[in-house]
Amino acid sequence: MGARIRDLDWAETPLGPIHDWPQSLRSALSIGLRSGTPTAVCWGADFRFLYNDAWAPLLGDRHPWALGRPVSEVMADIWPMLEDQFQTAYEEAQAVNLVDTLLPRNLNGRSYDSWWSYSLLPVAGEDGTIAGVLGQARDRTGSVLRARRDHLLLEIAEKLRGGGAPDDLMCEILALVGEHLGVSRTGFGETDAGGETFTIQQCWTDGSVADISGRYPVGHWNRAAVPGMLAGQPIMIADGEEPGLLSDELRERWRSIGCRAALVVPLVFDGHYSAVIFAHDKHPREWSEEDRALLAAVSDRLWQYLSRTRAEAALRRSEERYRRIFEQANDLIITADLDQVITDCNPAAAAAIERERGEIIGRSIRDFVSPEGFEQTSKMLRQKVEKGGTTRHSLDVYTRSGGTRHWEINSALTVDPSGKPIGLHAIGRDVTERRRAEERQQILVNELNHRVKNTLAVVQGIALQSFSGRTDPAQAREAFQQRLAALATAHDLLTRESWEGATLAELVEHAVGHLDRPETRIHADGPAVTLGPKAAVSLIMALHELATNAAKYGALSTPAGRVSLRWAVEGDELTLEWREQGGPPVEAPTRRGFGLKMIERVLAADLAGGATVEFEREGLVCRIQASLTEACAKA
Repeated sequence: MGARIRDLDWAETPLGPIHDWPQSLRSALSIGLRSGTPTAVCWGADFRFLYNDAWAPLLGDRHPWALGRPVSEVMADIWPMLEDQFQTAYEEAQAVNLVDTLLPRNLNGRSYDSWWSYSLLPVAGEDGTIAGVLGQARDRTGSVLRARRDHLLLEIAEKLRGGGAPDDLMCEILALVGEHLGVSRTGFGETDAGGETFTIQQCWTDGSVADISGRYPVGHWNRAAVPGMLAGQPIMIADGEEPGLLSDELRERWRSIGCRAALVVPLVFDGHYSAVIFAHDKHPREWSEEDRALLAAVSDRLWQYLSRTRAEAALRRSEERYRRIFEQANDLIITADLDQVITDCNPAAAAAIERERGEIIGRSIRDFVSPEGFEQTSKMLRQKVEKGGTTRHSLDVYTRSGGTRHWEINSALTVDPSGKPIGLHAIGRDVTERRRAEERQQILVNELNHRVKNTLAVVQGIALQSFSGRTDPAQAREAFQQRLAALATAHDLLTRESWEGATLAELVEHAVGHLDRPETRIHADGPAVTLGPKAAVSLIMALHELATNAAKYGALSTPAGRVSLRWAVEGDELTLEWREQGGPPVEAPTRRGFGLKMIERVLAADLAGGATVEFEREGLVCRIQASLTEACAKA
């Protein structure tokens, strides 16, 4: 995108020739082009759109047409939702940060819902007023849809666990699925033992189409799809009028039940086509992989539920059959008496706690949870005894290896034939990874905002000092570009280390890398020390200034000149000395430039220490003292 921007003839655009662009635009664009996150600079009152390579795929067939056009044209499909947010950033100089926001898109010739986390940051121009907006975005559609699917599946699981009449539960679940997908009809059917017919036992509609419950021959709706369904392949019909998809007879049959689009997901067990769940819509519709995955998951759960309830009726006559179902369940199942002493658990629960069943049975629940957790389970038990029903709560469970797993638990009482409570059974689901993923995502969004703001502040400081008006403009531009390059080098180094920090040796290597043969003229030595991001950026900028000054005026300006760079650690104190030798005689300057000011003021402040620069006759000497604790901090 940098090449595209340079090659485009900007003279005929409101931005004007590229060589006349203000430095604030150049700086913001330089940061955006180097970013691995989708980043765009929207400049001027009509927000002319300049973007990096990471943003290009988000534009679909609007790339590269979008370059230099107003955002209102580039994102015309969602501009009514974005306009006020851009104006807030531009006119009120306020940052806008949104997480998992719904944006209905119309892109690449199709309409669909998408979810985004994005930020809009105001960018000041040369006169200090806001001249543009820096935007960064992440497509969260997949994560949001998975989270919504997981939430729906959890709600369905809770309904199934809560019990009730099977027909009523089936109707409730099909309604949940239909409303979630926004379709006209959903249904669930089972095949007979011979696989010749299937029966739609329950059918939910939104009221605009007919209920088609009943028994039908297999292939009644699409005979050509039967072989694929027997292999577990779904049927996806986007438009019932599509030529070649259905015969005239079948197309008329679909039309008669008010169906233009259909998604049918078969359930195959042991090679037997056992059941099918379907969704119909009276309008044409493109089905997504998330739609298919949802129906498959619901079908699986419904089938498990039906199998379980049927098995439970037989279990009253056969304890052995009950035991097999109990052992094969994927959920975490534990039973206990009213004193909360564990009476049994399934292999999944034992594996989750990293113990054998024999090590768990007979022990109290308190042995596997914190005191607060045991008080919580006791409270849930009292609530069931006093009020009946089931309880649902979250609980941290300890494993043998010392780890902690987060479970969501649904539990109910077990009763004797007279109805007297004699114990409880609990069904849990391990949601540890899901919770960690949500926490990590929030941390990343917050960290991104923090880093962008800090970087813009640093660039602004460099620009103000570099173009202070005391130096030739050409020299000022060159110095500014070199300092930006040093800043970019620091960010590249920290990015490779996931912003955890960088070693002093790495910082030195990258800070002097722009010099001629630095490995033979600069001798660096010191113990292994890893600095935090803030200290690392400040130090690499300071070393860049020292190295540049030495190459222009100091020891490195002559062939015989050398630099010794040594650092040491004693207790919590980090000391670093830059000493030049063999160069021209040194005289103290009449005024302090940007480099010296940064070293003596900014660097000292960021490292919570002190920094001095001495102009000894044989060469410049810079000494830095810092708090090791502050220098290594990650914040």
